[in-house]
Amino acid sequence: MGTLRVALLGGSDSLRFARRSALELGGNCQIVFDSDGHGLLPQEFLEVTYDVAIIEQRLGTQSAFEFIRALQAIAVVQQESIGRILVGTQFEETQLRVTAIESGAVDCVFVSEGVEKLIEKVLACSDSNTDFAVRELLPQLGDLTISQEGFQSAAVALDTLDAKEAKVVKSFCQLNDVSQISIDSGLSKVKVNATLLKVQRLLVLDTRSQLLLRMYRLGALAL
Repeated sequence: MGTLRVALLGGSDSLRFARRSALELGGNCQIVFDSDGHGLLPQEFLEVTYDVAIIEQRLGTQSAFEFIRALQAIAVVQQESIGRILVGTQFEETQLRVTAIESGAVDCVFVSEGVEKLIEKVLACSDSNTDFAVRELLPQLGDLTISQEGFQSAAVALDTLDAKEAKVVKSFCQLNDVSQISIDSGLSKVKVNATLLKVQRLLVLDTRSQLLLRMYRLGALAL
């Protein structure tokens, strides 16, 4: 694995310095952007090239979740790709992790978890389709609702898939990794990833993590 380009956005100077030091010394990372975020617009951050961004939950006058939603929306309109995002905050809370995933991030990083966990999560984001957090959270989530309209629109979208694409989705919902999904569907790993991206777009989602969470809401996962 090559050096990961990391962007640090928001939080105090001392917090960002601590993260920079930990990631550069212990995580094979290069910090390519470092800002307190005051006055920075999502449109401006879209111009930053990074593999992983850590965006502090309290970001000036808005939350990181609002910022990430706007960033993802602008990226779609401008047909730009962005790196993986982690939301930084103080203390671990399951609902914060779910909210982060729903906004378009991969997970949260908590100061209370320490440096080793920070490095572990950043390195896990070297995979552009990583969904480690939502897989970890699924057993804890309980009932998550979805509107009837949302359920029906998802059903209509999924009905457009052909037989092999449907096998990809079925295996994905069994929480298999891409290698196993490839075996189950008879498609290459490249085509498996392309199919899951197609499903994301059909359901108007931005990340693989959002897709897994949506399938959970739809009651489609084999838990």
